[in-house]
Amino acid sequence: MRYIRKGQEPKSLLEYRLTPHATYEGLPQKVKDELRERLAREQGFLCCYCMQRIKPEPEGMKIEHWASQSAPATRHRQLDWKNLLGACKGGEGSPQRQQHCDTRKGDSPIQVNPTDEGCERLVRFLADGTIASQDSAIDGDLNQTLNLNHALLKNNRQATLDGFLEAMKRKYPGTTWTEAAMARELEELMRPDGSGRLGEYCQVPIFWLKKRMGRLAQARP
Repeated sequence: MRYIRKGQEPKSLLEYRLTPHATYEGLPQKVKDELRERLAREQGFLCCYCMQRIKPEPEGMKIEHWASQSAPATRHRQLDWKNLLGACKGGEGSPQRQQHCDTRKGDSPIQVNPTDEGCERLVRFLADGTIASQDSAIDGDLNQTLNLNHALLKNNRQATLDGFLEAMKRKYPGTTWTEAAMARELEELMRPDGSGRLGEYCQVPIFWLKKRMGRLAQARP
């Protein structure tokens, strides 16, 4: 999971929301298509929760409501741009134990919100690919409600970190990685490519680099 900076609301969504009795269920297909494109692009074409690749088409992603569009207490947010995220299909149609992200979450409330600027400080990634939090409520979100430690996701995160570390060893053979070198790699990981895409699970090596750089900074006299 990584911080998602919400951009400006699409004009088509604003115009529709201002029509009488507007609901998400009544959203015109053309507006939904634009929402998928805008959500995917502002997220680097990554799922808001697990960070696997999403595509701005009905078969390639879901429009997620962080706060439930059905629950009475949050129904008023069903057309709120700041409440909308792009999520992967999350094992849709599979048994619940194999589901993750929005598909597993359904209408359940969660504490962790990718649009909160401090969300990255609330989660950590272990060397074996586990995502965890020291906050028990958020750890429950990650493990139970979102099922982000599903074996496939966990293995993919571990493989991403292992691949990154191997690439670093090849790039800087026989040397200690300096803060400057790690800062360059960090900048590269955080920069979308020419098509606006971030690397899948990119927050895992980003977390590792920030942690290592923090240790070096603390060790300075």
